[in-house]
Amino acid sequence: MFDLANWKNPETLMLNITNSALGLAALVLILWICGAAIHESVLKHKESNLRH
Repeated sequence: MFDLANWKNPETLMLNITNSALGLAALVLILWICGAAIHESVLKHKESNLRH
C-alpha cells in the first residue's frame, strides 16, 4: 500500500513538504483572520462604551 507518511521515501517527500507548508500557511492565516476579527470586535465594544 502507498504510505504518504513515510518521510524517507523520495517519491512522497516533496508531497509531504508541500502539504506541510500549505497546512502551516492555512493555520497562520486562520489565526490571523480570527485575531483581526477579535481585535475589531474589542475596538467596537470599547467605542460603543465610550458613547454611553
